[in-house]
Amino acid sequence: MTKIKKMEMAPAIANNSHITIRHHLFGLVESAVYNPTESPVKGATFEYTVHNGEQLSKLLDSQPQELDSRMQPACPIRHIPVGNIRAEVCYSADHQFLAILLLQFINFEYRPRGEVRILTGTEAEAASRLFPI
Repeated sequence: MTKIKKMEMAPAIANNSHITIRHHLFGLVESAVYNPTESPVKGATFEYTVHNGEQLSKLLDSQPQELDSRMQPACPIRHIPVGNIRAEVCYSADHQFLAILLLQFINFEYRPRGEVRILTGTEAEAASRLFPI
């Protein structure tokens, strides 16, 4: 599990109207909650080969209603310990919220390949099956 505040997408999560960041123990511990369901939000990172990263990117760029049908032939997209493409994922425990940011390793650092994609409801449930969360 990755700390959300250490992720590249941390500002987008903190500024999302559906997320509340709570501070505990005099501000030393932070937790995020998805407001509509009061479900805790956690972060994770997964790395992929260039080929699998491109497949993942194409799936995420598809229309949300097409995602479920397009996933079947493309799955599984396997993650690896160290790869050229990194996916930062924030998800609620009930899978009703999912935020994804793809990064690519360029010039010795990971750089975003686009904007943070935020999904809720059934779209988030479908997309969460792409990741081992």
